[in-house]
Amino acid sequence: MLAAFLLLAPVLCRAAALPPEFESFRVSSSGLVYLKAASDYRALSTASKAAAVANAASALGRSGGQLAVELDGEGELWNVKDGGAAKLDSWSDKAMTFGSRPPRTGRWFASFGMQSMSGGDYPSGTLNLRLGSTLYKNRYDLALAYDYSKPRDAPEGRTSLGLVGRALMPLSVHGGCNIGAQLNSVDNYGAKTRSIGLVTGLNVYLPGGSFDITLNLQDKGVYGLMAGYTVFITR
Repeated sequence: MLAAFLLLAPVLCRAAALPPEFESFRVSSSGLVYLKAASDYRALSTASKAAAVANAASALGRSGGQLAVELDGEGELWNVKDGGAAKLDSWSDKAMTFGSRPPRTGRWFASFGMQSMSGGDYPSGTLNLRLGSTLYKNRYDLALAYDYSKPRDAPEGRTSLGLVGRALMPLSVHGGCNIGAQLNSVDNYGAKTRSIGLVTGLNVYLPGGSFDITLNLQDKGVYGLMAGYTVFITR
C-alpha cells in the first residue's frame, strides 16, 4: 500500500498543480495526454494558450512531445519542445469536413439531381446539373447550373442556364442546411426569359460528397423540389 502511494504521489501532486486554464487531464492508451480546458481557455489569445499548454506540460513532467486540449465540442493539438508550445492542428464538431482534416481552401464539385416543378403555367420534370466551387473556407459555394425540363403535354423539352450562390451552414459532422439565390436564363422554345429564385435545402454528408434535398422558389408562383447528389472533384 505504501509502495503504491509513493508511486502515485508524484502524479497526484502534478495534477493538483495544473495551471488554472485546465481542469484535469487524462492519458490515452497510446500515451497522448489530453488536457480538459476550463471555460476561460477559449477566450485566450494564441500566445496565451501556448504559454498555458507549456506550463501544463511542465506541471505534468512532460519536457517534450504532443498534448491535446479538449474543449466543448472542439480540440487542439500542441507540440511541446524546449519549454515552449506550438499549435499543430485544431478541430470542431461544428465544422463541415469531408476527410481526415478540415478543408482550408475551396473545393470543386459537381452535382446532379431530378427536380419536380409545380405552379405557374408549365409544370415539369427537370434534370439538373451543376459545376462549382466552395468559397471562403467552405462557408459559401457558387455554381453554374444547367437544367433540361419537359413540361407536361409539351412535345419538346426546354433548357436553361443559371448561376447559384448559397451560404452553407453545417449543423453537425453529419449534415447541414443552406440558403441562397439562383439566376436563370430560360430558352422557352426560342423566346429567352430570365428569372430569379430562392433556394434552400438540407445536405447529408457522405464520404466524398453529400446527398441533397433542395426547395426552389421562383417568381409567378413556380416552385420545385429536387433530390440530388454532390461529388467533390478536389479533396
